[in-house]
Amino acid sequence: MSFNGDLYPTAGADVVMTTKGDMVDYNTARQRLGIGSANQILQVKSGLPSWETLSTAGSVLTTQGSILYENASGLAELGFGTTGDVLTTKGTGANPVWETPATGLSSPLSSNLVWDDNVEANFGSGGGDSYIKHDGSNMYIKPITGGLFFQGNVHMIQNTCFTFHENIVTISSGTFTGNNNSQRVAVETGSSDDLDSANYGGVGQNGSPFVLIAYNSNTVNVIDESGVSPNFYASGDFSLDHITDTITFLAFQGLGANYELSRSNNA
Repeated sequence: MSFNGDLYPTAGADVVMTTKGDMVDYNTARQRLGIGSANQILQVKSGLPSWETLSTAGSVLTTQGSILYENASGLAELGFGTTGDVLTTKGTGANPVWETPATGLSSPLSSNLVWDDNVEANFGSGGGDSYIKHDGSNMYIKPITGGLFFQGNVHMIQNTCFTFHENIVTISSGTFTGNNNSQRVAVETGSSDDLDSANYGGVGQNGSPFVLIAYNSNTVNVIDESGVSPNFYASGDFSLDHITDTITFLAFQGLGANYELSRSNNA
């Protein structure tokens, strides 16, 4: 007794199979599924088993420098681009492509570099130290840390130069630390106080001019050569006893003094 691969004697497996490696499947009747090609795999296709070639990187890629990607039909090969091209995605539902990148900056520049309004040129670690920008109306050069230094002469070619940065400072033990070019000086206690010195020793402040004005109805007595460094070198003491009175100095911290430039008693 022998077994031919079928439980039924009629049209058994040994009847439909003819070649080594054949298989038997069933459609409307038992039928032969011939052996596939090397490296094919058995898959179901249209409701019946079928030998199919599986796409792999090795079967898709044909050229050195090509890359493998998935397109709408399956694995695909993207051939190498031109020297210097960059791989660029085109977004959802699109295939990647090689593209020539926009021209970068070279040093030194051979043409103008154009910045849109409100786009900052940032400097320092992480871009947080300083910036330059134009807001559509005005140009800003802003040091976030440290001071702004010009190495060489500065010339006004046209128009005017006008600066006015005023704040209120309060005398403490006969002095205050300056940080603006216009200081409204408030007394420490009472309505009158002596001002022996003004410290403009911050970074970038040496050589800066500053004007002193009394705050509200306070009387501030600016003391000439008080001996408290940095003191005032002036033509005698001066009382700022009205909000329109002013006295202007030039800060020379390297010399430990502030030199009077002018005074105006307008009371």
